Amino acid sequence: MPRPTNLETALALEQCVRESGAIPATIGIVRGRIHVGLSQHQLELLADTKNTVSSKISRRDIAAVCAKRGNGGTTIAGTMVIAHLAGIKIFATGGLGGVHRGGENSLDISADLTELGRTPVTVFAGNTRSSRYHLW
Repeated sequence: MPRPTNLETALALEQCVRESGAIPATIGIVRGRIHVGLSQHQLELLADTKNTVSSKISRRDIAAVCAKRGNGGTTIAGTMVIAHLAGIKIFATGGLGGVHRGGENSLDISADLTELGRTPVTVFAGNTRSSRYHLW
């Protein structure tokens, strides 16, 4: 999402979680450190894509981003790995990756699907991310 929608959405969703009686624990990497439960300042930093380089971090990227002291938000696959290490058993997300049309030929399959079979964390997803995907 573009700024400021990205930050507004993150803050609104965290507020919904609080109002439901749960504790939000947005996961991300800031200056090479993994954070489970980002502060508003950290959310603002990650959302400020004009002044901050922020990566999209999947399982395979976690070590490299930490080593380079980078910043970024986690994909579902990246979130699952970190959530599992933190003892979080369930999390919610807006959209789950799938398989692109023609994926049987291109093998363009979201890492989210592989992670669902690998990491024991429940993912509550509102939808698939794009009409380009199919979930079987």
